Amino acid sequence: ESNIIENHDEPRGVSRFLPEYAHTPSGAKMLGTINVLLRGLPFLYQGQEIGMQNAKWNSIDEFDDISTKDQYHVAKEAGLSDEAALEACSKMSRDNARTPMQWDTSAGAGFTTGEPWIKVNPNYRQINAADQLKDPDSVFHYYQKLIRLRKEKPVIVYGVFEALYRDHDQIFAYTRTLEGEKLLTVCNFSEQSAEFEVPAEFEGSRCLITNLDRKVFAGKVVLKPYEAFVLYK
Repeated sequence: ESNIIENHDEPRGVSRFLPEYAHTPSGAKMLGTINVLLRGLPFLYQGQEIGMQNAKWNSIDEFDDISTKDQYHVAKEAGLSDEAALEACSKMSRDNARTPMQWDTSAGAGFTTGEPWIKVNPNYRQINAADQLKDPDSVFHYYQKLIRLRKEKPVIVYGVFEALYRDHDQIFAYTRTLEGEKLLTVCNFSEQSAEFEVPAEFEGSRCLITNLDRKVFAGKVVLKPYEAFVLYK
């Protein structure tokens, strides 16, 4: 089994799976929590570990991907305006994952001093590896913590998966169980607060990681939008 949010043929996960108001470090961390702690081998694509996002495309001429160009012309032939056709094909374009890696705030995002084959995402000044390496609360360091947990806790690799709240529109939660270990992962996949009843067996459990600043993990908790936390017993 494998868990993939991004690869070279898919748009950026933050932009694909979260609405615009959740294109934030907290949103990126929540997706990372789901990706790395589910059963199966997680694959991380370059830039995912710093929360890179889809680029803002201004013209079809900025694209390199032939499939995106074909989709644009099909949309035009169907009667869409230039603007509508561009919007229709850009969100899922493979080129979103192929913009140069955002290393720092220098020209070209530190990727090259020359002219890259495709545009650099203009948000490289806000999202780049250099800044995140210096920030202990960054998306990058959060991914490091998640990877460290996989190495330290066998339940994350081998534990049996059981979904909770299957019919809940906001909450994505599950447990992982392995012999004497048990893990509870809870994520609020919406812009609204959501109530969650922490299972009694996890009362007093240790929080391994959270993308926000929650201190109480017992009884009925009100999850903030795009909040994620992981309990371990």
